[in-house]
Amino acid sequence: MPIDLAARLRDVDPRLRLGAAVAACCVAAGARSTRTPAALLLVACAALRLQGMTAGAILRAFAPPAWIGGIAAALALLLTRGEPLLPDAAFPLGAVTREGARAAAAIAARVLAAAAVLRWLARAAAPAEIDAALAGLGAPAALVELLALARRFAGVLQRAADSAWSAAALRGGFARPVAAARSAGAVAGVVALRTLERSEQAAVAMQLRGYRGRLPVAAPRPSAPAANLAFAAAALAALALSVAAGLGAGAAR
Repeated sequence: MPIDLAARLRDVDPRLRLGAAVAACCVAAGARSTRTPAALLLVACAALRLQGMTAGAILRAFAPPAWIGGIAAALALLLTRGEPLLPDAAFPLGAVTREGARAAAAIAARVLAAAAVLRWLARAAAPAEIDAALAGLGAPAALVELLALARRFAGVLQRAADSAWSAAALRGGFARPVAAARSAGAVAGVVALRTLERSEQAAVAMQLRGYRGRLPVAAPRPSAPAANLAFAAAALAALALSVAAGLGAGAAR
């Protein structure tokens, strides 16, 4: 009989799900070996597959963080000094160092691991559950409110940016480099103005609906102790194996 993983995760306390994701991101960011975030990346991808996410959807989800990680990794690759990786190669390959290659690989692995873990959290917990988990863990009410409003505005701003970008493209605003830079600035200005406009409208709407300085947070649904214990054991095992992979790589060197 197949196991409904999504239903099982709904029985787990949202604070445990959030805590596991934060702990995984911290382990990936603080690991000295590239193997630790790489192991966490594989675990998170496996969890996404178990949740029913296709391999293509997982790869598409990595597109935005891959740009950020790629830029950071390229900078580390080019700017880190040390022993040349390919001493006989011509520039720019000759400027790449062994230390730079290690730093670039570590940055890329950390960014992709954190992105995979956060994608898993987004599928494993509803936004209201994350808000309830933050409130239950004692997070400041202002932080919970800020995250809730930012999440609600993200889709609106994305649609505004897409509309402005499409309008500029249809007018030939990206035909030449100078025009492309001017069009990109215009799109950024449109998004900024829409942000101010929407924030004013939202503030008025919230006041009309009785807002008095604090957004209501839904109470978390009751969790199953057995599901909490099983999830905690699985999360600790995944973190321990990832850390052990990094320690094993360090011992081997």
